[in-house]
Amino acid sequence: MENLSVGCSDKQRWFALTKINTLSALSQIVQIGTVTPLLSLSLEQRGVEAARIGVIVSASWLAILLFYKMVPRLLAVLGLVKTNLLSAALTITALIGMTLTNHLVLIFALNFVLGIGLILRWIACDTWIVAVASKNERGRAIGIHETLMGLGIAVGPLLLVGFGVGSSAPYYACAAIVLVSGALALTLKDHDTQPQTPVEKRHGKLFSVIPTALCGAFIAGFSETSSVSFLAGYSLSAGYLLTAATLLISVFGIGGTVLQLPIGWMADRSSYKTGQLVCGLILLLGTVAIPFSQPLPWLATLIVFLWGGAIGGMNTLAVIEAGDRVGEHQVSTAMTAIAMFYTLGSVLGPIATGATVSYVSEHGLMISVGIVGALFIAMLMLRRAPAPE
Repeated sequence: MENLSVGCSDKQRWFALTKINTLSALSQIVQIGTVTPLLSLSLEQRGVEAARIGVIVSASWLAILLFYKMVPRLLAVLGLVKTNLLSAALTITALIGMTLTNHLVLIFALNFVLGIGLILRWIACDTWIVAVASKNERGRAIGIHETLMGLGIAVGPLLLVGFGVGSSAPYYACAAIVLVSGALALTLKDHDTQPQTPVEKRHGKLFSVIPTALCGAFIAGFSETSSVSFLAGYSLSAGYLLTAATLLISVFGIGGTVLQLPIGWMADRSSYKTGQLVCGLILLLGTVAIPFSQPLPWLATLIVFLWGGAIGGMNTLAVIEAGDRVGEHQVSTAMTAIAMFYTLGSVLGPIATGATVSYVSEHGLMISVGIVGALFIAMLMLRRAPAPE
């Protein structure tokens, strides 16, 4: 891949990075933070059962799971600007299409198309950040980008507070935001590049090296996507108004963003194993505490904030463990494996949670997340410390 930082001044690089971060954050707000709760709440208002909602919501993550291997080749052919434009076009098409049909199969297909747009933008912008930033500022650049990605879950639901979920307005608002994102990509033609297609790598053997990290990433995806999909509906059933229920998702996202630094600090001061146990316990205890706290909104808000931080922390600690456990030549492969386990959890989470809500209990979100949390804690307690390599 061409190093785009060569020949650019610091000001030019950071101006380009600012535009890349902005276009990525705008798309993230729509593709992750808004569409999932919007689909879930609008379908629930139409009387669609939770099991079907879970399947529809999982469609975008299923697209990521099926198409992620193709994206690097597409980047090599189209370049980063055209890939982002294609992402914007697919996302806008899906959003407009959702306003034109009530057919559940078509909505599933449109959310699948939106997922393709999501993975194109995700990998293209990650690649772009690395290409534009100089080597000694790359860590800061990536850190800023990942923080903005976390804010997508927090900011997205706020659109629903303003536009509601019972009309086409939030879909058109989202389409307008993505259109701005695409327009920003057009202003970055001077920083375009066509990354080389990477050599195919196998990462199946990594499960024997970092099983806890991969399971943690799976649980993070499972719990996070289930929460974004069903937490508002769960709060509505407890008597919350739509605005308050939607704001809880924002609180969940804020916790998942701002608590990652303290969780990383805890891992540095003690160990990632301690952090995994603490996050696992908070995740599990939250599934018990949230139902009892809902009569007290201030307490529910605090618990959801901590719960979101712990769930996000599972993925943060997975990355930290992988960095500690694998050799330098395996780092990129390990990170890809973690991303795929997170995505697999994001596909299965809404499906399992929706089925539990439909066929077991209205507390299905707490039951399904509580089960995976309990299994993770059991794994931590029973697994022997790995032998030195």
